[in-house]
Amino acid sequence: MSPASEKGSAQLVQSLVKQIVQAVDEKDFSKADNLREELILKEPTALSEIIKTDSIIEEAKTAALDKEHLATWHKLYENLSEEEVNCLFYSMKKVVVPARKRILAHGGMNKKLFFIDKGQVTVYLPKEEKNIVIAQLGRGDLLGEYTFATISLCSASVVSSTDVELRYLENDVALSWFDKQPVLYEKIIQFCNEHGRIEQILRSKKLEKRTNRRFSAKGLITGVLLTGEGTRTDSVIKGVLSDISLSGCCFDTRISKQETARAMLAKHFHFTMKREISGKQVQRQMAGKVVKVSSHLHGDYSLHVRFIKLIDEEWLKPFVIS
Repeated sequence: MSPASEKGSAQLVQSLVKQIVQAVDEKDFSKADNLREELILKEPTALSEIIKTDSIIEEAKTAALDKEHLATWHKLYENLSEEEVNCLFYSMKKVVVPARKRILAHGGMNKKLFFIDKGQVTVYLPKEEKNIVIAQLGRGDLLGEYTFATISLCSASVVSSTDVELRYLENDVALSWFDKQPVLYEKIIQFCNEHGRIEQILRSKKLEKRTNRRFSAKGLITGVLLTGEGTRTDSVIKGVLSDISLSGCCFDTRISKQETARAMLAKHFHFTMKREISGKQVQRQMAGKVVKVSSHLHGDYSLHVRFIKLIDEEWLKPFVIS
């Protein structure tokens, strides 16, 4: 490198470090992180400055943490490293929800994990044209943990009883952590499974979502994706039936990417089920909505479907394993 190039490189490093320090002083940590990424990209040999700015940013982030929030969620944060604490805290967004506002809707989509810092919410389940209140939750409780930890629709509705101060983490943001904090996402999922209350309450009150008995099933199933207007598309998914009921079914399939599996949620399909019995092909057709996607190993998934309308016992009999 020529003396002129070296001088230009040094000036760029000095300028970026100065901008990083200024962003930290202004508590604009997102900007500081982006500037440090720029420093790494443009001047990868400036190791001393790269390490120094990382320390400056992390120390400032730690000093600016909301101590009251940390105390409320100490069971979560005590199992995280300093870098993981900062990554989680500064990935969340803070919001105040006024009283009597719906936060989650039963059967609806949700890609956020909510941490209640202040206030109270009411959890209820629509059933037989009535709203059954199942819990009152408040400070230190999670919301949306079921849909965050699984690919599924909301199992209950939630409305704010008072003004509610909460922070939320978007699933897409959490999935972007893998390069920086590869185990943090799994720690959050584990915390959801251990401390989420809504699913536990539903089970304890015997308010499980299934109302019809499910039978082990055998057969092949093909689903054609429908548009919002009910028109068939060219997108097709195939699988093997695992169980069936009067209101829905579950089948196993292979999907190469988790994003594709997640995109299946809440989509409507026209399904064709086939099974050969005594040399004869039995076929049934029904439209349904994907309400949950269960992930297994190596791209194996189970899709849980709720039929658009109830079927009768004669309809499903050929697919039931006796």
